[in-house]
Amino acid sequence: MHRRSRVALLLAPLSLVVACGGNAPDARYPAREAGCPVKAYPGNPVVPVDELGGVRVECAQGRGSCERQLMDAVCARGGDVAWGMAENPLTATVLVAHAAHSKHAAPASGQRGCDVRVFPNAPVGPSENIGPVTASCAEDDSRETCLRELEDQVCLLGGDTLWQVDGPAAEPDPGTGGTRQRMHGRAAHSK
Repeated sequence: MHRRSRVALLLAPLSLVVACGGNAPDARYPAREAGCPVKAYPGNPVVPVDELGGVRVECAQGRGSCERQLMDAVCARGGDVAWGMAENPLTATVLVAHAAHSKHAAPASGQRGCDVRVFPNAPVGPSENIGPVTASCAEDDSRETCLRELEDQVCLLGGDTLWQVDGPAAEPDPGTGGTRQRMHGRAAHSK
């Protein structure tokens, strides 16, 4: 094989990765955990979506594992929708799809003071996970004050649901040498 042909073969996959995954992440949709739920559509999505760009995975294992890897790539882009799946041949070892995120029925405020439903464990009803949130409160703040700060962190991320609430717990504050309270939870948006 000629040297030029070998170089072209080596650069071809790189150009595909750049073409499929070179889009900047959308700040409205932070990366989601691997294994997150993703709706897959063979063609165009049947729900309104915000486009996040293309995703591509190379697989050496079976098709089922490869499809989960593709869904995890959509999760990493902050998506909950993969469309254009029918474009992949049944025996493909490289799968591609369009990553997208379903549009919220009502836009979230993105400002402190929004209404937030709080669940100690898992949310009741359908919701889409946004990610972890943390509140830092003064040592003498009440639990309610610290919880409101945690709810405001959910609001700032565009959520309206807080779940798996933990704390407040006293933690050292390296900035002052004193102690602050921290609360943790998970932000979500109801569907």
